[in-house]
Amino acid sequence: MSTLSKVTLGTSIAFAVGSFVFINYSQQTERESLREGPIRDAKRLEQRFQNNRKLMRNDLEHQQQIKLKQQFESVQPLTGEVIRGAPQDDDA
Repeated sequence: MSTLSKVTLGTSIAFAVGSFVFINYSQQTERESLREGPIRDAKRLEQRFQNNRKLMRNDLEHQQQIKLKQQFESVQPLTGEVIRGAPQDDDA
């Protein structure tokens, strides 16, 4: 067997082994990412649900604050006037 044929055979074998390893590695990583898909979706949905609950609580608290403000304004109306204490005499 000539040297050139040995080099060609070795190169072909190396290319075949490299292709085999690369394909198996890419399939394995793809399989792992497919398995993680439903887990990530569940986490994303849970996060969205938590954010939605937080927004609903904030909106409820905002409505309560509006009702309290209206209640307090009916008891003590707000004006733009600033009330200061009685004037002090500095004759001392």
